[in-house]
Order: sequence, then C-alpha cells, then structure tokens
Amino acid sequence: MLTAVILAGGLCACATIKAEDVKVYKPAQLRQGEYETVKRLWVETWRTPFWVPSYSSAKDGIAALQDKAAALGANGLINVDCYGDKGLFSFGSQSFTCYGKAIKVP
Repeated sequence: MLTAVILAGGLCACATIKAEDVKVYKPAQLRQGEYETVKRLWVETWRTPFWVPSYSSAKDGIAALQDKAAALGANGLINVDCYGDKGLFSFGSQSFTCYGKAIKVP
C-alpha cells in the first residue's frame, strides 16, 4: 500500500506543470547549456511536410505550444516563432503556424 502511495505521488509530481506556467524565452535569454531540450514541437515528425497545426492567431498557436510543452513535462519554450499565411485554402483569413523547442530550465 505504501508503495502505491509513493508511486502515485511520483506520478502526480510529473503532471504539476500547467500550460500557463510554461515560460517563453527569447533565444538570447538562455545559452545552450542552461537548459535541457525535451522536444522540438511540430518539426520532428514525418507528418510535418504534409500537415502542421494552424491557428487563428499567433497567441492561440503559442498557447497550444505551451500546452504541449506542459504535457511533456517542460517548463519553458525557446526558439518560438509563428508565421502567418493566407494560403490557397484559407479563403481570405490568415492562419498561423507556430513551432518551438520545449525545454526544462532548472
């Protein structure tokens, strides 16, 4: 029983990062050795050349990146950028594609 409680406590500690707690850093704020890379978001999959998520605003895109980073246990994002596009199928409205690197900062 004690083992189950300890394991449950350990699992809960991993899930304590909330999307709003994920800080977005500018590249000049941190040097390479000052953080651990968790995952590059939206660029490391074979699907990327064919589809990436798009959002109605850059703010929505960054919020989605923060949500994904928090789910991965990261507490920061770096090298974040969003590109607006009035593509062929956007019918006049602009959509945004955002990417970044989920990181852990001690």
